[in-house]
Amino acid sequence: MRRLFAVDPSLTCSGWALFCGGGGELLAVGKIRAKGPSIPMANRLKDLQEKVRGVFDTIGLDGNDVLVCEAPTTMRDPRAALVVEQVRGIFESVARELGTRVPGRINPRSVQYELMGLKGKQLKREIVKQVAHDVAERLFGEKLTRLGLPLGASKGKHQDIVDAVLLGAYGFSKITHAEKVGEPWENFFSQNEPRKRSAARLGVLGSSS
Repeated sequence: MRRLFAVDPSLTCSGWALFCGGGGELLAVGKIRAKGPSIPMANRLKDLQEKVRGVFDTIGLDGNDVLVCEAPTTMRDPRAALVVEQVRGIFESVARELGTRVPGRINPRSVQYELMGLKGKQLKREIVKQVAHDVAERLFGEKLTRLGLPLGASKGKHQDIVDAVLLGAYGFSKITHAEKVGEPWENFFSQNEPRKRSAARLGVLGSSS
């Protein structure tokens, strides 16, 4: 794995983060926005696909790289869930066309549980966002500042990128551990894998900074 590209998919704004496959160093971050809701959905998705392809071409994503997306979460609006799934599919399908490996998706609850330390029942969204911001700042604050994204001065302003950064850190830990134990990466991205088993395999996460 040369690099890992992590995505927090959304039609409004998809955050992404690029990591070095050698040591998990954060290399770049960004956002991809589709056209506004006044545009027909088919055209918005077409525009988004072109922008995704443009980003992939710019960074030179290819068969030596890996892409991981956030897995679906429970949504009250089924239509919104369908749209996000379409966006997720665009990132994954374009990556596969370039030969990029797509081992699976990352359950956001696993990130909260194992990387952010949020155990027990689901907390309010505002609290989860704040903890995510604090963890990203602790692990990658210096690098994000060098990339022009100082989190300390932008509370809640770049949540899409924060989420992508944490997804990437967690995904890197999964792949690294899969390599150590000699198992296929895909086994560590199964959404049906019991959380306790996954936690036991991964061990302490935070070392990727």
